[in-house]
Amino acid sequence: MPGHIFRGGITAGYKSFLFTTQLSRAGETFSVANNTASPTANAQYGLIPVYTIIDLTATYKFSKGIIKKAGINNLTDERYFTRRAGGYPGPGAMPADGRTFYLSVGAKL
Repeated sequence: MPGHIFRGGITAGYKSFLFTTQLSRAGETFSVANNTASPTANAQYGLIPVYTIIDLTATYKFSKGIIKKAGINNLTDERYFTRRAGGYPGPGAMPADGRTFYLSVGAKL
């Protein structure tokens, strides 16, 4: 378990638009129960470093029941990992997703 985890966000709206930004930060943590701090040659053991992620979302409400949403996850394209693996597909640090984009349309019937 990381020493600290922070997740916070702000949403602001104007007419039919909503804009949201969220910040997620996790402190360093050990990857195994014996608290191995130095990485091993195969990267299976060692600390998982601190990381900070920023996400943005924009929502537009077309009508009472139809919305369109677009967003960017990991805006700054932070290179980080949240776990280490000993077996498949490892061994080693398992990289998290880089910057991703999405679009969605929702309808309430």
